[in-house]
Amino acid sequence: MIQIPCQQQQHANEKIEYYCFSICCQENRLLCYKCLQQTKHKDHQVLKLSGLNQHTKEFSDNCQEIISKLLDYKFQLIECIDELVINLQQKFQQQPNNLSQFTYDQLESYLSGLLKFEENNLMIHNEVLQYLELAKNNVLHAIDGLDVKAALHYQAPPEIQQQVIELQNLGTQLFKNQNIMQAQDVMNRTLILDPNNSTTLVMKGTLLLSQTKNYEASKIFDRVLKVDPNNIQAINGLGDALRGRSKFSEALQQYEKTLERDPDNKQALLGKAHCLGKDKKFQDAKKIYDRILNQNQNDIDALWGLADLVRIQQKDEEAIRLYNKVLSLNQNHVESLSGKGDCYRLLGKFEDAMKCLQKAQNLSPKHVLTLTRIGDCLRQQKKFLEAINYYSEALSIDPQDEWSQSKINECRVNIQKRQQQ
Repeated sequence: MIQIPCQQQQHANEKIEYYCFSICCQENRLLCYKCLQQTKHKDHQVLKLSGLNQHTKEFSDNCQEIISKLLDYKFQLIECIDELVINLQQKFQQQPNNLSQFTYDQLESYLSGLLKFEENNLMIHNEVLQYLELAKNNVLHAIDGLDVKAALHYQAPPEIQQQVIELQNLGTQLFKNQNIMQAQDVMNRTLILDPNNSTTLVMKGTLLLSQTKNYEASKIFDRVLKVDPNNIQAINGLGDALRGRSKFSEALQQYEKTLERDPDNKQALLGKAHCLGKDKKFQDAKKIYDRILNQNQNDIDALWGLADLVRIQQKDEEAIRLYNKVLSLNQNHVESLSGKGDCYRLLGKFEDAMKCLQKAQNLSPKHVLTLTRIGDCLRQQKKFLEAINYYSEALSIDPQDEWSQSKINECRVNIQKRQQQ
């Protein structure tokens, strides 16, 4: 039973029993019995709080209809776009290996198709891409319209706070011990008690990052920042999530926000260096790594960052040497095993590549980048079906992984070509 006291001073001993559900109401929506006796809510829709659950169920049911329609459109749209991509690849990217076997008419048809590229490109731009961009903007506008500052919606009462703190401590310890799923369960229990607790939300976002669920993590950190815009952990977390989704310029903006407040923040410095490297500003990135390594020459994060910077510059042998240095400090460093495996792949040493990548996967089965790199390794060896399995697994973890989606389509095209030969 709800035991909220009335906010009217003269009704201080009364409990709230009713609520006004008229959209034009300018008075307090929560009423006690004495409030109801007044004329302020005359002709308004006033309902008993005891029936609120039944009332909200109507909204929940109606909302579910909207959600079901949205999900239907989502899956239909994904299927249509996948088919469009495959058709484009088959028409404009497929290299015919049997030109000598073409008839005159077949060759003329093939060349005529290529000549229609600009026409097809214009059609897709005007009839597909523009409308997709408009639809995306409309969805974002709807999200903004629905958005509520969660802190104003619910705060856990003081008597629950101690239980929340105890669960947070337990979740943190489980995370330190690499019990990721148990830690996530604990944090979910904590959020049931206090749905808008910034500390818990930051930890949940961090747990999602550890599983490379970057899209979900970015939503969690966004939620924190709507309530607490200066939360440095959430700003950095959002930067890491955006970086994981290859949105490097947006990630860099987040790291710069942190560094304005704390110029020596290591997480932001490392994130900034990584983004600068992706933007081919190699010297600027190296200065940051050197700055950290001058303070601690065995800083694993900076050593790995430097190795990755060298890998981006296609200096694979040097990158392997740096990855090995990290692995001498921590033989189970997943990112270094994965990066080292990718270097071997680029050198054409597929057996060595798979050893490193499979060890990384055994240590972190949900590491999206490792899964895509295994897919890349198999694809280069023309093991297209096996490659698709790994790309699909990566997409099941991070549905926003554009690389895996594009490579699945490429593998399917190659399988079709093989079947036609």
